[in-house]
Parts: sequence; C-alpha cells; structure tokens
Amino acid sequence: MATLLRIVAAYIGLIGIAIVVHFLITPFYDPGADARYTAWEVMHWFMAPAMLLTLIVSYADKRRTDKDEDADLKPYLEANSVFYGSVVVSIIYFWNWFNNLSPNSVADGQFWSILGAAMPILMVVAGLRLWRRVTV
Repeated sequence: MATLLRIVAAYIGLIGIAIVVHFLITPFYDPGADARYTAWEVMHWFMAPAMLLTLIVSYADKRRTDKDEDADLKPYLEANSVFYGSVVVSIIYFWNWFNNLSPNSVADGQFWSILGAAMPILMVVAGLRLWRRVTV
C-alpha cells in the first residue's frame, strides 16, 4: 500500500510541476488568440485524474486532521486550505475543460490563467504531504 501511495504522490506532484512549466513556456510558442493548444488538450487527460486524486488525498488529510483533537492550528489550516482550494479549483477546471470539449461552447481563457497558477500549487502541496505521510 505504501508503494501505491508513493506512486500517487509522485504522479500528483509531477503533473503539478508539468502544468507550471508548460504554463510558463506557452507564451513562447503562442500561435495566436484563435489557435488551439494541442499540448494542453493532451495534458488535460493527465490533469483530470491528478485533480481527482488531489481531491481524494486532500479530503483524507482533512479527515485525519479533523479527528485529531490534539492537533495544532497549523496542520489544521494546511489540510483545510488544500482541501477547499482543491474543491474550488476542480469545479472551475472541470467546468472549463468540459466547455472546451463541447463543440458549441468556448472555455473562458481567464479561468485557464487562474488554473495554471492554482493547480500546480495545490497538486505539489498535496503530493508532498502524502509523500511525507507515507515515508514517516
């Protein structure tokens, strides 16, 4: 079980890093406002499971922290921030991605900018918290 959790933690963290790197280099090859970004379209199929795993991991972390009555304020705030941040980001992400997938709808580009900054932070933090919990 520990090996599977390490794989999940590594997957979440690596996808988060891939998102931020690709988000930062996109302006260097930006073909214009009306062009489709095929690299992002491929990455979405890896980002979606990573976002779902981030939700699951952060929820489990939040539940564990909620049960610990002797827990300090810092772990409580960290667990809740990652969980509720993941909920908000996943709602926006899946709504915008499904808009991309539907033929007559157009996704909101401003949301992609917010997601490009927020998703990597949440994913890397959730992946690191899971990795530390498994190795301890």
